[in-house]
Amino acid sequence: MKRRAFLKGCAASLAGLASPNPHMLKVCAAPPAEMPDTSGMNLLLIHAEGLTANAIGCYGNALVRTPNLDRFATRATRFTRCYCQTPMGNPSRASFLTGLRPDATGILTDGDPVNRLSSAGTRLLPEMLHQYGLHTMRVGRLLDDTGRGRHQHRVCRKSTKVARLLTKAVEEEAPFFLSVDFSALRTPLHCPTTYLDSYDPAHIPAPQAPASRDRDVPDIARRFGRNEEILCGDEGPLPDDPTRGAILAYYACVSFLDAQIGIVLDALDRAGLSRDTIVLIFSNHGFHLGEHGLWGARTLFEQSTRVPLLVRVPGVTTREVVCDEIVELVDLLPTACELLAVPTPDRLEGKSLAPLLCDPLQPWKRAAFTVCATADAIGRSVRTKRWRYTDWQSRTAASRQFELYDLDTDPWEQTNLALNPDYRNERTILANLLQRGWRAAQ
Repeated sequence: MKRRAFLKGCAASLAGLASPNPHMLKVCAAPPAEMPDTSGMNLLLIHAEGLTANAIGCYGNALVRTPNLDRFATRATRFTRCYCQTPMGNPSRASFLTGLRPDATGILTDGDPVNRLSSAGTRLLPEMLHQYGLHTMRVGRLLDDTGRGRHQHRVCRKSTKVARLLTKAVEEEAPFFLSVDFSALRTPLHCPTTYLDSYDPAHIPAPQAPASRDRDVPDIARRFGRNEEILCGDEGPLPDDPTRGAILAYYACVSFLDAQIGIVLDALDRAGLSRDTIVLIFSNHGFHLGEHGLWGARTLFEQSTRVPLLVRVPGVTTREVVCDEIVELVDLLPTACELLAVPTPDRLEGKSLAPLLCDPLQPWKRAAFTVCATADAIGRSVRTKRWRYTDWQSRTAASRQFELYDLDTDPWEQTNLALNPDYRNERTILANLLQRGWRAAQ
């Protein structure tokens, strides 16, 4: 009955709205020293496409209203340095659903056919969990056009057919895996006017890190000024007047997204399933809000590659915990498998985060790795706690361009130090790390 109440509530309520409430941040408390048995639990995966960590209250934005995410964070581990493996939608999904990096999946752009996964015999996380006894379902798209696993996955849509499907599904006794994919932040941005009206345009700040302050930043890193993902099409950066309106629209859509997430979490609580369900909330990539004159994703700057990640495990994350260690989305599959006691594939390029849930202060990865393939070039970036180093290889000429940023002194990555002789040693170390690859950073 609890499962039925929860899943029916999700199906009936996803289109509804949640009332915003003031959020409160609490002092972090220590997690347990040992991981309890979580092998029989459910797994709820909430994926918010294009959600930047800079637009969430619990990640430090005092203006945006995200009461449900902030409330959830008070009983979760909040990872402050989580990075995607590519700042594009489908390639990022293919990576975190397989535990493989884009070079291994062969899916580096949104135009790459995802059937490459099946032809290579690569299994997705839902397929693996189904094989080991979990009842798998999804609401919304998780990976486009796979053309596979239809008998394992029940694609839930907002219709009465869906209600019957969920009613039938919850009668099964097995633990469930439910993925909910929200695309409220896909461009062009749209949301109910209630959320737009809740923000005062006079209080919206101008974009951080204007392009006029960039020093020695290569044009290729800034997409040559193209902003195909936001209001202006391919004409280049937005003029000064609409920028605050674009930020307001994004914040309003984030609040709308937060309300939908709140509906799912409230349904979980009302059904009494919170104590039996592991919950992961994250985004597949970040989103520029005017930094460097950019909007959307598809760059290798911090705003595009850093993503929010909140993890709640019953019996483990009973209070708010903050982890500042470097983690990656490719780590999600091995994490889910370890928590649910499901065998992992032999071929795996992520690392389970389960130990960090018990001890968030222990040393972890040295760096995160991200690749960005565009029509002009392929860029590869390595991010340590202090530095970012990026190597761009042109597709049309035998030329390369490099970036080096000290994020301790330049958090918006506006001064490229790659050609500064004073930083030759740092560039050499990071270039070697990038060449050696992710295994060298474990």
